[in-house]
Amino acid sequence: MQLMVVDTKAQTRGDQGDLPLGWETLDHLIGQIYECALDPSQWNATIEQIRLALCPAEWRTAFLMLERRNPPSAKFIAWTNVGPGVESMYSTVFAYNNPWSQRTWPARNGQLIDTDEILPREELRKTGLYRNFLAAMNVDRTLCLMLDRRDGERLGLLLIGPGDRDLSVLRRGLRVLGPHIQRAVRISHRIASAEAESSAARAAANRSRYALISLDKDFNILSVNDRVAQYEAAGLITTTGGKLAFVDPASQQKLATMGLGPSRDDLAFQALDRAGRERPVLGVLIRPKTIPYIGGAIPGAAMIITIGSGIGEGPVLGIDRLAQWFGLTPTEARVVDALVDGQTPQDYATRNGVSVNAVRFHLKHIFLKTETASQAQLVAKIANMPR
Repeated sequence: MQLMVVDTKAQTRGDQGDLPLGWETLDHLIGQIYECALDPSQWNATIEQIRLALCPAEWRTAFLMLERRNPPSAKFIAWTNVGPGVESMYSTVFAYNNPWSQRTWPARNGQLIDTDEILPREELRKTGLYRNFLAAMNVDRTLCLMLDRRDGERLGLLLIGPGDRDLSVLRRGLRVLGPHIQRAVRISHRIASAEAESSAARAAANRSRYALISLDKDFNILSVNDRVAQYEAAGLITTTGGKLAFVDPASQQKLATMGLGPSRDDLAFQALDRAGRERPVLGVLIRPKTIPYIGGAIPGAAMIITIGSGIGEGPVLGIDRLAQWFGLTPTEARVVDALVDGQTPQDYATRNGVSVNAVRFHLKHIFLKTETASQAQLVAKIANMPR
């Protein structure tokens, strides 16, 4: 059934069933629906606009509800005119455990369900759902638009109210708007999933013991993790103008020539910071043919640079020297190397998966072997040792 085109200044309320709904109003609602795909916080206002345009005057409540069958639960994603405690009570007591949910559960995506067609109102009024929940809201009928079903859950748009009203405009309007609401919900879900994956990737990158930098072919920085700032502060790299550069000219030349050779896909070298300390650098060139196989590759990325050894910030040889000079164990030498690099015992413990007490235990032996009495004395003594 098609809707007639009318003067949009005319009333479009569904309680005047003889008045058709204007296409201009529907176009506006469709635009608002797709805005919600990009900004889910707008769903509440959009549902209210849909209700005002389509519903009888007494039909004041509408909501997007995600319902789960096992274990039973419900969550209101968006709503209008829902009283306090309604969501909690429904989720705790009635989620799936009511005839409306159970009889509509097999409905296909996109289906519009009138509860009068699956359970007569006379039967509904005998149920606990009506007596203990719906009656107080003067509700005994629902139009439910099934939007999505996945993993034992279903998402629907529900508009509820007293059953003895003309719902012809509401039906016609939902048939037009339904496919757009369904698409918007799916777009929003994909965006949310992508953002969640991106957030997880960022969190994982920030937990890395290395500085991670993604660059395009012109060395413009596309992404970094938190550890990059440490190396910029130490004078190893600069990020001026959004480009990566090494302070050490020889290191910068190695980066600049990366990928120019016919078979050069990676690079490994020791870069020098302002203090003359060596930092291990690894670079990997991303060939276009490999991009589809790299999970979560940033569009436009041409290379990935990592800085740091993951154990100590200097080369392993430096740790060996520390061990030889002072008779330290390898673990003690790594602790010293980390402290010299500016890490705290807590930093070392977190990055190496050990307890702070274990680090402090090592420090006691380190102080004895290096003839120092504090971390400051230890760092000062090591800084004056030959490299």
